[in-house]
Amino acid sequence: MKKIIILFIIAFNFLAFNLFASSVALSEVPKSAINFADAYFTDYYLYRAVENSGSYTLIFKGGLKIHVNSKGEWTTISGGGDEINIEYLEKEVIDSIKKEYANEKVIYVKKQKNAYKIKFKNRTNITVDFEGNIKKGRRDY
Repeated sequence: MKKIIILFIIAFNFLAFNLFASSVALSEVPKSAINFADAYFTDYYLYRAVENSGSYTLIFKGGLKIHVNSKGEWTTISGGGDEINIEYLEKEVIDSIKKEYANEKVIYVKKQKNAYKIKFKNRTNITVDFEGNIKKGRRDY
């Protein structure tokens, strides 16, 4: 039953995203978002952008997605289950992650007001403030 509910939620989110979002030309996306993608995700092919209520999603071949606000500032980066680069984070944050989770692969980063939500490939979730202090999270199953 739990799997059915999860599948329903995923399907609903997919449909809602596609109903209210519309493809836009890459030239319509704020230049700062494109520059960010070009600087930190050079190994990925950006093939589509979607606009939804003033925010944008940059969609790359292979599953990488970068969500940006109307100003072109990234808010969420998801690797689609694959490891993503984190070199755009503050040095203290990167150092803390590499020290505490040296062998883990980051697959998701969400920028919040004072911290980042990080998800690893092993399904561990953590929160790291901008100074690099880690609050351990839970493990998703």
